Amino acid sequence: MQNIFLKIEYLGTNYFGFQIQQKKGKSELTIQSVLEKALEKLFKENIRVIGSGRTDRGVHAKAQVVNFKAETKIPLGNIKIALNTLLPQDIRVKRIKKVALDFHARFSVKSKIYRYIIMNSKEPSVFSKDFVWHINSELDLDNMKKAAKELVGRKDFSVFAKEAKRYEDCHRTLSSISIKKKKSFIYIDIEAQGFLRCMARNIVSFLVKVGQGKIRIEDTSPIISKKIPYINKPAPAAGLYLCKVKY
Repeated sequence: MQNIFLKIEYLGTNYFGFQIQQKKGKSELTIQSVLEKALEKLFKENIRVIGSGRTDRGVHAKAQVVNFKAETKIPLGNIKIALNTLLPQDIRVKRIKKVALDFHARFSVKSKIYRYIIMNSKEPSVFSKDFVWHINSELDLDNMKKAAKELVGRKDFSVFAKEAKRYEDCHRTLSSISIKKKKSFIYIDIEAQGFLRCMARNIVSFLVKVGQGKIRIEDTSPIISKKIPYINKPAPAAGLYLCKVKY
């Protein structure tokens, strides 16, 4: 029995997220379901993959990590070639290796880095519509950076979670947030030990509101602690990318 590690990249535009889903009695098209079908064709058996985390509908990944177990003598390089032949062009295996049997793509994670891309320009581009959030208003990056510092650390991030009541504990450790601008593009990198559902996108939309002057910097901590009411609205999924998983 081998425990096989895959690093994959994908465009999330055509998928209902990473994780297998059942809605109203039918299976939705997800990254996991497509990957498992390819593995079934290759190994002639049902194989379940474990992902480092779920990505929502429309979210992309440059470095999603999965692992699966299989009894096989096929060389790893051949497995990679075969999978990339069987998979659609918007999903690609970038790296494959054998790992210890106790390695778990989700539970072995130390931290994950998500990148959000904003196109801050007067006019949108048809070529970017599925890959960025276009914002034509001016954003105050200095204020966004100041607010971002208030979010770093271990906190209750339930205000930034979708359906927070589903979680027993919404405390998460946010390691860092960096905000950089290059020409018309703003890159927001968020690293955390773990993320609540929609947490990254809700943090981005919050920071954008700060940058637009709709939220004051000094209200950041009171909003997190729920002393000031706040209704979250996630940034569009198209601008979010899972960039790195650390083990």
